[in-house]
Amino acid sequence: MFCARCHREYDAARFCPYDGAELHDAPQTTLFASRPTRRRGEILGDRYIICGYLGRGAMAKVYLAEDRQNLRPVAIKILEPAHAGAQRTRERFLREAQAAAMIGHPNIVRVFDVGQRSDGSPYLVMEYLFGESLGDWLRRERVMDAELAVPVLRHAANALGAAHRVGIIHRDVKPDNLFLVGQPGDPYAVKVLDFGLAKNTAQAGLTVTGFAVGTVEYMSPEQVVSDLHDQRTDIYALGIVMYRTFTGSLPFARIEDDTDILAQHLLVAPPPPSQVKPELDPRIESVILKAARKHPDNRYPTMDALVEDLDRLASDRPLLADAPLQLTDTYEPRGVFARRATTYFYKRLGMLPRSLQG
Repeated sequence: MFCARCHREYDAARFCPYDGAELHDAPQTTLFASRPTRRRGEILGDRYIICGYLGRGAMAKVYLAEDRQNLRPVAIKILEPAHAGAQRTRERFLREAQAAAMIGHPNIVRVFDVGQRSDGSPYLVMEYLFGESLGDWLRRERVMDAELAVPVLRHAANALGAAHRVGIIHRDVKPDNLFLVGQPGDPYAVKVLDFGLAKNTAQAGLTVTGFAVGTVEYMSPEQVVSDLHDQRTDIYALGIVMYRTFTGSLPFARIEDDTDILAQHLLVAPPPPSQVKPELDPRIESVILKAARKHPDNRYPTMDALVEDLDRLASDRPLLADAPLQLTDTYEPRGVFARRATTYFYKRLGMLPRSLQG
């Protein structure tokens, strides 16, 4: 049984125990909101019929569709024809399906099928999600209360931890890729989206030296200079997500262009979150700053360790985040390009490279 108001499903009931709405026998596309599209009625793979338009990203559009085999709604993500001819873009697009299949976690969006349209554009058939992204929430509400934010971030960390255990690094963790399932303002589950930039540590070929991947506002120091990175890269990004979620602000601001933000991620310690929001729980601040350390060895070693501290927030147990740092918290570039890039960013901020200090 399906509730059209909150989109929860139940084994047997007449009314939704949560909001009292009358239940339907099964989800139907007519119950879901979508916008008109010229592709309405188009059938993909002799199975999926497009019913409406849901939205778009940088390189793909997403449509509401019905699976004619089981009459259930799905979301279909179609790579735009302008990008479909680029081999690297196609690989990254299809990587989302590969990653979801490898991870198989309830807090990661499910991908049911892949295919290709007659014009050569690949598509992914995914579970339909009702709700909004954390990015949408923060643009509207600005700050999320700890009572809701801690469970949301815990679910996201659990999902990313599952990805890391099978060797997959997301590399683009940000509020817009964390989906809050449920009525806007009242989520009951979290889904991690868009593994298009994910890297499988057992494979090679999608990272190019000198080319940084990710979203500028959430990029780790090692991403900024195109150094090798691991699961702690996602931990840093989630730390920046936490910073914004609890304070309503990002730690680093654009001065002239995005280069200024990248330089600060690499070289400047973030302002204490309590400087932005004085009433913030000091224990939450400790968790945020631990995740967002410059040196990877000073961050949480795994998402499981971060989850452990998020759980400890509800008790008097000491936080892992409060342990003394073992290393000076500066990023040490490893590759030749990374060292050159670091020198450039020092100059960008008018700072003296460490090799020339004192």
